[in-house]
Amino acid sequence: MTYTLITDNQTLTDFCNTDASLLALDTEFIRTRTFYAKPGLYQLFDGKRTGLIDPVAISDLSPLWRLLHDPARLCVLHAGGEDLELLQHQSGALPARIHDTQLAAAFLGLGSQLGFAPLVDKLLGVSLDKAHARTDWLARPLSSAQLSYAADDVIYLYPVYQKLMEQLAQKGLSDWFEQECERAVKRRTESTDPAFAYLDIKNAWTLDCQALGILQRLCEWRLSEARRRDLAVNFVVKEAHLFRVAERAPLSLGDLAKLDLDPMEIRRHGSTLLALVEQALAAPDSWPQPVKRLIDYPDYKAELKRIKSLVDIAGEQAEIPAEVIASKRLIHQYLSWKWRLEESTDIKPTLLQGWRGELLGSQL
Repeated sequence: MTYTLITDNQTLTDFCNTDASLLALDTEFIRTRTFYAKPGLYQLFDGKRTGLIDPVAISDLSPLWRLLHDPARLCVLHAGGEDLELLQHQSGALPARIHDTQLAAAFLGLGSQLGFAPLVDKLLGVSLDKAHARTDWLARPLSSAQLSYAADDVIYLYPVYQKLMEQLAQKGLSDWFEQECERAVKRRTESTDPAFAYLDIKNAWTLDCQALGILQRLCEWRLSEARRRDLAVNFVVKEAHLFRVAERAPLSLGDLAKLDLDPMEIRRHGSTLLALVEQALAAPDSWPQPVKRLIDYPDYKAELKRIKSLVDIAGEQAEIPAEVIASKRLIHQYLSWKWRLEESTDIKPTLLQGWRGELLGSQL
């Protein structure tokens, strides 16, 4: 099947003038040192035409954004988490309606993290050439082989999606799949609050209140700085180095130098790091409480085993893989709500919401 390489505003406008309600969508991008991905290509197939949209060459992508944001369109992606993050950053919003074929495959027991090429092979009997998976999508010109590779990702996505939806309908899982797609999209709209970034630091649970107070300020600053400069967080200051600063509470550049930070980190950010330490030490009332790990609760092992057993039984009855119902992360979210929040919040954990609540709510 042929494709159109779109490199100017008028051709993009003409291509986006479609009445198709179903759009197969993919993106190619590069992210190495940056906080945000850099788009190299947008691929779109409307059932008849395939467009490879070049964001490097096109100055006005608004016709594409209007098309994707139109609630009359359904955008189909495969493992679309990073694609959605890119689209949200570039266009200011997510596509109005989204279905993910990797998620559909998981519901059907084809694999919880099945790649696109194996899925195409399994459902269509077509072997895709993935030789160009590591292409530098910002380089120009792109070869015909690279463009064909990119086009295949949406051309074959369309019939794969149709087959998956037929199978979901036959098993009566369409509504639950729809709910899960909506949840996945909602999660993409919830960005990390910088004030809580310290909770993602490995071994934060080992620190006392003072060190956590320092770490909280350091991580809040680092995440905000990374977003502002469009730089991966570890290229601002390495995580291990932030931890060391929080643990040792240095008061001078000489103290910092003894912690084996990168010289560039000290030259660029040394004064800021010291100021943040000083601010934290001056405000003990703001220090967080020590982080208590779930595994340190006395009932953790027994409760984890009980919930996994309930999930296994529910999965067998509903003919859904247990890992789709409840990952370890979701079980931990539930236990955190139950033990740490003492069920005092109106925001229920995912295991008690939607289709999962139907399956597990009364037993949990």
